[in-house]
Amino acid sequence: MFRISGALAALTVAASFAFAQEAPIPAQDDGLQHDVQIAQNVTEADRRATVAANLPLTDRQGKAFWPVYLEYRDEVREQNVRLAKLIDGYAHAYATMSDDEAQEITHTYLDIERKRLQLKEKYTKKFAKVLPAILVARAMQTEQKLDAMQAFTLARAIPLVPPAGE
Repeated sequence: MFRISGALAALTVAASFAFAQEAPIPAQDDGLQHDVQIAQNVTEADRRATVAANLPLTDRQGKAFWPVYLEYRDEVREQNVRLAKLIDGYAHAYATMSDDEAQEITHTYLDIERKRLQLKEKYTKKFAKVLPAILVARAMQTEQKLDAMQAFTLARAIPLVPPAGE
């Protein structure tokens, strides 16, 4: 099992299966769920600030965009909660992972990623109703860059599934 520090807990796992280092998972302590909760709040606040800094909106655009953006992030947060549970399950199953557990983890991971993409598609359309296309593209670029940085950070922290027989 492992402990995910505050900054990693709310991060995506998009690249974790591709870039993870092979290393044993350190022991998890009882504060994991608390750390996940704190990290989700901090990460969301930081993300909003980064989007705001990279998205030059008029007052009118901002009043229309931010409620939709916060709705989007609330729906993404649901997937982050699923991801945190998946990582916790991975940590518990790591040392003795069966083929069935590995298959379920992979299936759940892909479902989370599928739902994240569906949310991006859904909210790109909603953003387009309140912003010009250039600003929608910039908002989604900013989101993608943040997602990629988070995925890389998490990927470095989560080791690959051990090979069968180890």
